Amino acid sequence: MKVSLNIEADAISVLALNMGRIAVDIDGISLSELIDVVCDNGYSLRIADAPGKLLIEDPLPVSCRYNGIQCSTAHITREDNDLLHRLSRQQQDFDDSEWIGYTGSGYLIRPDAWTFPVLQLKRRGLSKACRRLIVTLMRRYPLSVIHLDAFGEVLPGFDTFDW
Repeated sequence: MKVSLNIEADAISVLALNMGRIAVDIDGISLSELIDVVCDNGYSLRIADAPGKLLIEDPLPVSCRYNGIQCSTAHITREDNDLLHRLSRQQQDFDDSEWIGYTGSGYLIRPDAWTFPVLQLKRRGLSKACRRLIVTLMRRYPLSVIHLDAFGEVLPGFDTFDW
């Protein structure tokens, strides 16, 4: 979560805590104004009784949010592109178009649709380089969607293909 605000304060003290958290003590601002700014951004702010409690909450349930990443189709081979295109165009019940979608300039893959999505992609014939990309992204980030897009960024450290 990112909250951007401009404040004028008499003094600001920042204390580094464990796990990348910080405690901020701001003298000279009104707490009600800070709460209003946070609430205007769609979040709710509450005061903690004890250190370590969650102070800012997102009103949406976790099941409503999708975490995703977008990267270039340069990371897949031409054969991968043809395969994903074919899989995304199937029109039968319970087919691959339910978890692989064509966007016009790439593909949306929902790895959370299967227990072992990379194994499913391997069975369908996806290249090792593309499977390695998907596995690495899934291990690094809690992803619900991977968007392979012609206009996406080329990620460092992954194979690229000029097709």
